Amino acid sequence: MSKQFLTKTRVTAEDFVEAGGRPVLERYDELVDLLAARLGPEAAELFAEPLISRGNDQAPPTISWYGPGGGEARALDRLEGAERALIQRYLSDHLRPLRALADTGAGDGLLAGALSLYGEGDVLVVDGLPVIVNWGLMPGGKGAAATARPDHYAATIGRYLPAAPMAASAPPAAAAPPDGRAQGSDVPPPPPPTGGAPTVPADPPAPAPRRGISPLAWVPLLVLLLLAGGTLAWLLMPGTRLFNAAAPVAVTEARILGAARAENEALQARRTRLQQALAGAQCRADGELILPGGLTPEGLTPPELGTAPEARAEAEPDAMLPSRSNRVVVPDGADGEVSLLARLEASTVMVLSSGNGELALGSGFSIAPGLIVTNYHVIEQALGTGSEIFVAGAGLSAPQAATVVKRAGPLLDTGADFALLQIADEGLPPLPVHVPETSLKLANVVAAGFPGDVLETDAGFAALSRGDVAAVPELTVTDGIVNTEQQLSDQTHVLMHSAALSSGNSGGPLVDMCGRLVGVNSFVRKGPMQNRGFALTSADLLAFLDGTAAAPVLDATPCRPVVVRPGAASTDGQ
Repeated sequence: MSKQFLTKTRVTAEDFVEAGGRPVLERYDELVDLLAARLGPEAAELFAEPLISRGNDQAPPTISWYGPGGGEARALDRLEGAERALIQRYLSDHLRPLRALADTGAGDGLLAGALSLYGEGDVLVVDGLPVIVNWGLMPGGKGAAATARPDHYAATIGRYLPAAPMAASAPPAAAAPPDGRAQGSDVPPPPPPTGGAPTVPADPPAPAPRRGISPLAWVPLLVLLLLAGGTLAWLLMPGTRLFNAAAPVAVTEARILGAARAENEALQARRTRLQQALAGAQCRADGELILPGGLTPEGLTPPELGTAPEARAEAEPDAMLPSRSNRVVVPDGADGEVSLLARLEASTVMVLSSGNGELALGSGFSIAPGLIVTNYHVIEQALGTGSEIFVAGAGLSAPQAATVVKRAGPLLDTGADFALLQIADEGLPPLPVHVPETSLKLANVVAAGFPGDVLETDAGFAALSRGDVAAVPELTVTDGIVNTEQQLSDQTHVLMHSAALSSGNSGGPLVDMCGRLVGVNSFVRKGPMQNRGFALTSADLLAFLDGTAAAPVLDATPCRPVVVRPGAASTDGQ
């Protein structure tokens, strides 16, 4: 198997194109051997190696694609200028003889089947060479529909060979035309034998006389133009267009892996920063540790020796160590304040969804009176008939039934993973939303939710599971920093952070040290040493909420956390 993972595709069993009574994807080794023997190793390396998982009744089949090289995989359609032209020329030069060989019926239609691609963006570039993924597939369950292949071929791989139409099915090696070429081949005819007399072409037939066009023949064209103009004007009117302006760009496993690599680099930079701070730190006579720059590890300005500190102080948002959430105070109402911990306990909820005989658990938070945000994948199984969604939390007197107002997902298909729920109780305090104007990298953040590995030993959750509607599980909060910011697609932006997450945190809030939402925790990548938390950004959430009744409070000001100093009375919000 090739070493580098490129991408992963979810398909249906009907999408597989067959040749010789078998899916062409199952004949990968035969395909490579055929291409290497007839066209050379470069042609064989055009096709990524598939690893097929057939799925089951609950999960669809998936295909993981692997290719040679160790560089970043980039979509050919995303390249520009000379680089794109060079790759397209290389691809065209190697596809032309492959296409000609396919038209001979080589491999019992195997080559023709391999030239059926799932979509337009299935040519990747790795280490300066093209690699084709999602070959041997037809979307929409059309794998067995040979008549659908010509048009689909022209819209996909055929773009790089516009002069070579794709046959509905590869013809067998039949009688060749008089010039010795296979039917439909792009290979030029062989030259005449050396020393032989040149062949004299026959005189072309005389062209048929041209006839004039009657003025009445233009009438249908004018009618069509008027109809097209009217249709276009209707589509441009606000409120009439019922489809998206552009198809969403799916998030790929390759992009997620690339983001994880970027986080590794950020963690290494963080380690270097901590080592430098520790090397230059000094301990004062009163036991206060002072870092280079004159601040405490919490980002506070220390008082003069022998002077009592003020009860409250502003801390740096990117302090080496975040302050405890019960010591950070945030605004509450017009003039009040509450601890960050109390705010999260009042606004964060547990989301339970049942469907297909299974129960899924996740987290959510109040974004507006009676409206809860969570992840799409938390409530996905409860979208069918006979399913239920409930919301529970410290701010609710009893679990509330919830209905889905809007949803967007799954993440890998649409680039989004959001759901907006509505409950009857409108008393939960909504979290304000922060859309930063500058980078959040190294900013301290807090994640809140109901991770399943913690709930396993939670007495409140056990009581709730037994039917005690008054029981409330304990909220789990973890702190960390934003390691890096990444864009996974045109419409998918994530914050990767070090606040510990696990299954059940999905849909929970990620807030800054001023209690404002900066992201929605959505998934975790498991590494050998730690889990990496990914949160969809607040900007992506606002784009999802556009057009709904949710009107969150926005705050774009930079965060200056207010901290209750050690020794002063803590604020618990009670």
